[in-house]
Amino acid sequence: MEVGFYQVMVGNLVITLPRLLEKIYISGRRCLFCSPSEERLKVVDKALWTFSTNAFIPHGDGNFGFCDQQPIYLTSGKENPNNATVQVLTDTFDYKNYGENFEKILFVFDDPMQVECAKTLYTDLKKNLENVNYWEQSANGWKGV
Repeated sequence: MEVGFYQVMVGNLVITLPRLLEKIYISGRRCLFCSPSEERLKVVDKALWTFSTNAFIPHGDGNFGFCDQQPIYLTSGKENPNNATVQVLTDTFDYKNYGENFEKILFVFDDPMQVECAKTLYTDLKKNLENVNYWEQSANGWKGV
């Protein structure tokens, strides 16, 4: 399993997430976007429809139906109806609560109060997994720490 920590430092999470999710979508992988916050899910849903004037990222949640066909599925629950191989989490680092059968897990956060928790989890996971990375955003893109 590959694990990535993405500390958003330029702009905010809602601006950054569509670009990250777009890269996952373009790669052909299915994604499970998880947040315990229903409000966050609504904001991300809207951002995925409106982040670009030329495109949108196909996605849905339990309210849209066709859950198994969604390239990006938004949830606050534990289901994985689209058989996603990539999990993106915000507002939580409790990835075990959402399942462990993913090829890739990305934690994306912009709250300075979450940095300590992220770095602690990063250090713990680094001891047991080979492919764990921590990225900080700058005006020029992402750089590894």
